[in-house]
Amino acid sequence: MTTTYEFIAGLLTEHMGVPEDIIKPDATFWDLELDSLTLVELTVIINDRLGIKLTEEDIRPTLGEFCQIVEERRNGGETVGTDSAWQDVPTTPTLP
Repeated sequence: MTTTYEFIAGLLTEHMGVPEDIIKPDATFWDLELDSLTLVELTVIINDRLGIKLTEEDIRPTLGEFCQIVEERRNGGETVGTDSAWQDVPTTPTLP
C-alpha cells in the first residue's frame, strides 16, 4: 500500500520533475523549486486522483504539513469525485 506522503512524493517526481533526493517532509515548496503554477497543477492532480477538494489556502509551508492537510480532507473533507485506483491509499503517512 502507498501512504499519502509516498503518493504525493511520487507525483512530485513523476509529474513535476522534482529530484527524489530532495523530497523530505520538512522541505518547503520553495526548497523543491515549485512555483505557484506548479502547485496549482499538483493540487488539481491530487483533487482528481483522490477525490478531495484542495485549494490554494491548503498549500502549507512544508511538504509534511501539506500531506497532513490532504489526509484531513480524505478523512472528512468534501469529496469531488473518486478514483478507485487510489482508494487504498492509507491516511497515515510514514516519514522517511
